[in-house]
Amino acid sequence: MSTTALPDWFQKPENRFRTAAFWFWHHLPTPQMCREAIADMKRAGLGCILVQARLAMPLSDYLSPNYLALCRLVSDLAEEHGLSIEIYDEYGWMSGHGGGLTVQGADHLRERHLFWTTGILQNGQTILQISGIDATFLDFLGPAGRRWTHEGGKARWGLWQIVAGGVIPSRTLLQPSQIRFLETSDSGCTVQIIAPDLPDETPVALFVAATCLTSRLVNYLLPETAERFSNRVYAPLRAAFPKAEAFFFDHPYAGFYTWNGQNSGSGPDAIHNSLLWDDSLIDAGINGIVLLDAVYGTDPQAASRRAYLFETYARQMHHAFFGTLRRWCDTHDIGLTGHELLPHVGGWNLLGGLDGIDARVSPGVDYFDIDTFKTQTVTDAADYSTQLSAILGDSLARAHGRTRCTVEQYSTGREVGRPSLHGQWDLSLSRLRAQMIRHILQGARRVLLHALFLPDAIHPNPSHQSDPRFDFAPGFNLQPWWEDAPDVLEEVARLSAFLEDGTPIRSVALLYPLEELRESSSTPDCAAHFGFWAEALMDAGVGYTVIDEKQISEETVCNGWLHLVSGQFDTLILPDVTVVRDPQTLSILEKFSHTGGRLLRSGKAITTSRNDRTRWIEGPVITTSEITRLIKENFPPPLLSIEGQPQRITLQRLTPSLLRIAIFNDSDQERTARLAPAPRERILLEWRCNTGVAMSPVCVPANTTFTLSLMPRQLSTFELSVTTAEIHCFPMEDKACLPTSYKKMLKDGWLFQPDPESRPVPIAVECGWEQQGFEYFSGTGIYTLHLSNFNRPYKETLHLVLPKIAGTVKCFINGLQIGKSIEHSASFLLPSSDQDLKITLHIRNTAANTLYPTMDSSLSPTTFLSGLLAPPYIWDGIAQIKQMVRCRAPPL
Repeated sequence: MSTTALPDWFQKPENRFRTAAFWFWHHLPTPQMCREAIADMKRAGLGCILVQARLAMPLSDYLSPNYLALCRLVSDLAEEHGLSIEIYDEYGWMSGHGGGLTVQGADHLRERHLFWTTGILQNGQTILQISGIDATFLDFLGPAGRRWTHEGGKARWGLWQIVAGGVIPSRTLLQPSQIRFLETSDSGCTVQIIAPDLPDETPVALFVAATCLTSRLVNYLLPETAERFSNRVYAPLRAAFPKAEAFFFDHPYAGFYTWNGQNSGSGPDAIHNSLLWDDSLIDAGINGIVLLDAVYGTDPQAASRRAYLFETYARQMHHAFFGTLRRWCDTHDIGLTGHELLPHVGGWNLLGGLDGIDARVSPGVDYFDIDTFKTQTVTDAADYSTQLSAILGDSLARAHGRTRCTVEQYSTGREVGRPSLHGQWDLSLSRLRAQMIRHILQGARRVLLHALFLPDAIHPNPSHQSDPRFDFAPGFNLQPWWEDAPDVLEEVARLSAFLEDGTPIRSVALLYPLEELRESSSTPDCAAHFGFWAEALMDAGVGYTVIDEKQISEETVCNGWLHLVSGQFDTLILPDVTVVRDPQTLSILEKFSHTGGRLLRSGKAITTSRNDRTRWIEGPVITTSEITRLIKENFPPPLLSIEGQPQRITLQRLTPSLLRIAIFNDSDQERTARLAPAPRERILLEWRCNTGVAMSPVCVPANTTFTLSLMPRQLSTFELSVTTAEIHCFPMEDKACLPTSYKKMLKDGWLFQPDPESRPVPIAVECGWEQQGFEYFSGTGIYTLHLSNFNRPYKETLHLVLPKIAGTVKCFINGLQIGKSIEHSASFLLPSSDQDLKITLHIRNTAANTLYPTMDSSLSPTTFLSGLLAPPYIWDGIAQIKQMVRCRAPPL
């Protein structure tokens, strides 16, 4: 087939489609480091960078004159190289503290929390204690994390205040005169309750507030917090990066404190962590009765009040913090983006990613509300399996009239059985590429890498407060395979540009169960049900969008369709939704169902509303194990499908007769994809993201199935259009594979060099170099084989096949590069020549062999495979024809 170049927007994608990256500064870099790093980022194909100070950097350096001067240099260098800049707004993360600058000289802005406990009256009184206050969530950061969040590394409490006390079963409040402090200290308090009129064994509850006097974390309930944060942090950073496109906030959250006595009494563990507190919450309606019900209540009325508490609490945080920052950014002509804490990160279950916390006490959970304050949507992704992040981010954006999102991609050690911070220095470029493609297909416009490191980060300084080598490794630019990354980043950017225009074909709306999450007194079933639906729909190739209840109104329902800002849907899924906020929503759902819309549900049989438990809709009880069956029964096969699951396909409608299709074989096996027949003739035009060119068009006759063969990890992108042109098409016999008549094994005679200057040594190709004396070597290994008197079969097309590789590979024949690959196997077309052959393979592994054995003696360097893992061979049977239809068309 002939090829032709495609438009510049596809060949050379804009920065908005290109991979972005955090640039970790574990110390202040030199100007020369900055110049070299920016040039390398441009070479790699990045589009945007965000400088981020890390825990290894002394706090005194953050926002110092030297820091800001280097930021200005980076800004100038980025502009010179055509790179975009966004401003990461923190030292580390947990946006708002500014490395302690927000609360410096403003102690009233330090985090203030509400604690509670219960006791039993005996002889008209009881004595209650709050003690053992701790935040275990940051334990994975070690002592450095404690020193970062708390001055002196320890939380000290003060400014104790009695907020309320009450009788749990009767929902009655005690009088302030009945409650008094016996003792307060920097670690807790002791309180006496005197109620002689109440009988013995009466359970009572106490609510007290205190400020963490040593915390650098802030109180997000106060608008002054964001005002001071923007003045002390945003203002100098804006001056240092005058051309920046947006500020980027990260993970603002409240301390996740637990304490002794928190779960005492007969009530459930309804709220798992302390709440941020300010007396303005009382003015907003969060009184003692609401607190009693929210923490200790078990009936529907208590659940409603719990939802009311979290709705009011979140609204105040969102407007005080994000609203104030957005106003500042609007005034200073810069965007606001970033992401909040996402408990689903790394998976599909809404609460399955981060254990041991109650995300409702942070500014998160109502992602749709927070997204109203952003100019771009960002979500967080952990590790390298499929997950919710991108499709949720795209859904948030579309709910607010935008499209697509940025997905921040970071690496933890959890996925591979290590501590989080140890990360994945053994991450391959192939795994990274696959994850980036998944995100783009699910709705990301770009991926944000976490992160690039300074060049000396792999040589730790003992004086650092944390080890930069194991700060969410890898530092992508320090991987040996980073030299091969430009091709991958270019391919992914072209994929993103290809999918920018048009509208995704999605007819299914998956309801985000916010009210259920707020009302819950434990981990609700809806979190898991939502995850099962989200993943099963994705794997089945059913296009869907996540929506929230606020998008549903009387005007949105018409003739069995939901007409929303985020799309038009004929199916709405309720994932174990037993409660919605507004009773009107139930009426609308009934109207939707009665007028022809498909209403699917799983979990409980009845759905009610917050303040009207007498109104409800009902349906069949469906368990999570039946969700896949329900999808098969209710949705027809997609237009394009891959044999087996999972489906990794995106269809984008540009016009009624023109689609863009992206399909990815997310497996290690060759698979077949089939385009369903249609009553009219169609044209399939392939746009190749790896080369930037289009192949000559293929004609698909009417009522004909078109079959496509996909190699492992192959990405293919097409435009599919209906045509009336006179293009002759004819069927062709399906052939599985051309017969193989020649195969020469290349098992012996290989030489190896860990660098070009070293003396070549013999090496076996049945196992990697880590098994043969080079276990601590990370870099480019050079394999060489001389084939003298090579008897080439007459006029045969031959390929060099590498059946199993660990690392990226470049193949040279007689000194000329003939191909490269980042996958676990590769095949290269050999040049037509009768001369002797010198085969040279440059294989780059990961940095794991060098770094992990120095950190943990239990991790043997032989764990990390490198180089050739099976003997190469030459053969003539690589060509395969899988199309059931071949069409004749003029070359472009």
